[in-house]
Amino acid sequence: PGEDREAWDAPLDAETEHGANRRLAEAIAAEIAALVARGDAVFDKDTRVWRPAHFGDVLILVRRRRALFEEILRALKRRGVPVAGADRLSLSAHIAFDDLLALGRFVLFSDDDLTLAALLKSPFCGLVDDDVYALAKGRTQTLWRVLAARAGERPAWSEAFSLLRWALDEARRRPPFEFYAMLLGRLDAGGRSNRAKVLTRLGEEAAEALDEFLAQVLAAEQRGVRDLEGLVAAFAALDIVVKREMEGARQEVRVMTAHGAKGLEAPIVFLPETTLKQGARGSPLLSTEDGGFLWCASKANDCEPSAMARERRERKDAEEALRLYYVALTRARDRLVLCGRIDARTKDESVGGWYAAAQAAFAHPAVAPRVRRIGDGEAGVLRFGPDPMRLEASTAMPFAPPPSPAWTSLPAAPDTPAARYAAPSTLEDEARGAAPSPLAVVAGLGRYRRGEIIHRLLQLLPDVEPAARRAAGARLLAAERDLTEAQRAEMAAAAFGVLEDAQFAEVFGPGSRAEVALAGTAATLPRGLNISGRVDRLVVTPERVLVIDYKTNRPSPARIEDADPAHLAQMAVYVAVLREVFPDRPVEAALVWTDGPKLMPAPEKVLVDALARLG
Repeated sequence: PGEDREAWDAPLDAETEHGANRRLAEAIAAEIAALVARGDAVFDKDTRVWRPAHFGDVLILVRRRRALFEEILRALKRRGVPVAGADRLSLSAHIAFDDLLALGRFVLFSDDDLTLAALLKSPFCGLVDDDVYALAKGRTQTLWRVLAARAGERPAWSEAFSLLRWALDEARRRPPFEFYAMLLGRLDAGGRSNRAKVLTRLGEEAAEALDEFLAQVLAAEQRGVRDLEGLVAAFAALDIVVKREMEGARQEVRVMTAHGAKGLEAPIVFLPETTLKQGARGSPLLSTEDGGFLWCASKANDCEPSAMARERRERKDAEEALRLYYVALTRARDRLVLCGRIDARTKDESVGGWYAAAQAAFAHPAVAPRVRRIGDGEAGVLRFGPDPMRLEASTAMPFAPPPSPAWTSLPAAPDTPAARYAAPSTLEDEARGAAPSPLAVVAGLGRYRRGEIIHRLLQLLPDVEPAARRAAGARLLAAERDLTEAQRAEMAAAAFGVLEDAQFAEVFGPGSRAEVALAGTAATLPRGLNISGRVDRLVVTPERVLVIDYKTNRPSPARIEDADPAHLAQMAVYVAVLREVFPDRPVEAALVWTDGPKLMPAPEKVLVDALARLG
């Protein structure tokens, strides 16, 4: 119950409710700033010691993202309290999204004075009202022409003109994603990027808006939207809500809904909406106990069955509200602050919901003797439990991060022209005859389908107990509905011919893993070559390392030297990189052919010759 009760004498119209929300939000922000300044102690679960609270220890849980939610965010920012922003980001409603779209509209039609005026005040251009007024007042031409003619009069005008001129030139020759990515990375005369400018003005939460905008641009390009005009038109109706990760360790106050806080905790939790009443349910459709439905527009028109159905719905809503209350209460590790607002005509005992539950708890015979009032008059609060410990002011000073190295503000050096990243399987063209169409089918199977299915069996079945592998393989093959029984039998025979052959025992034994990602380079690889691929199976033992690649080609070669050069190059680069990882033991390679089956080790000379061809 708030400060200055006389302010609640009148009914709460929209303006009064706005003021009430603002006063409550300001009171919460003031208390958070004060508890950090005082050095209120919280228990650090990692170090197991008491320490002074910082802003990241505070979690504010609301019941809905409405007026009070926004007021709390604004109040925290006004007081200079670092805040992580909303737990859900509405991309189309974010100001950074509007600024990026405004730039796109300007590029398409530079004579739109209103769009340009808004863009000039964005973080990209950084002009203030006086700058824009000086340009716009008394002009006889478009705002863009005036800016172009007078850019040299002020440094800020010159910088803004330079950026917009660059945007006009680049947007004509680059696809949207490349254009916007270059825009955010572009540095001004002082060495600051446009991304840094946005984050400086709008806070760290804007980083997620920028990243999501770029992700949406890239997704639009993949759907075929490859020009800026189509992108701006498509994004005009965009409505995307992004759930933000709020479990970080940043020293910022988190504000979110109680429902969204499941699984999180914080030393200090504020619940500002304990007095919120359950809102009216809009639908007149009521469900009955036996699964039927009744239609009744208002409680005044209820008959006995609809009254029972309405009472049932209200009871279920109340039970759900209490379950949510339990979630909210149990987010607090050290300290819980319950607050809300009621008007002056409402008696405390008539307030329902969470507030009533808190009142009942404080009045319980086992609790009431330890409840005391802190402060005087209407500003006083009830407290259960000990007062928070306070640490010395010097101990409570927030940690000051060290200054960033100078290189963090410099543009990254480009890769050398010789540098390249490649998949090992594509380093050398496979020696095939005329390639059939990828759409060609043989006995109902696509060109690569047989190999993919056998490969998946060899990937998954080794992790199954040997006695259960046949049944598991049958289930995997049965899921491929377009295969014939003969095809399933042939693939099973190819896979189990390898799995159940004694010569492959080490390949699927202890120390072996399937689908191992491998990326890097080695001194024996061609200069500037980096590889990134996935090893079919890797065996690591104290005695040696063995890298295995499955091949389903038919017929299989009689000798390793007759294998496709691309296969040999693939194994050679894997061995070269793994020797950098395991310098203390030999690294060997082998091909497993399902046609046979055969285990075909790759001799050192074959691997050296394959690397020589790559060079």
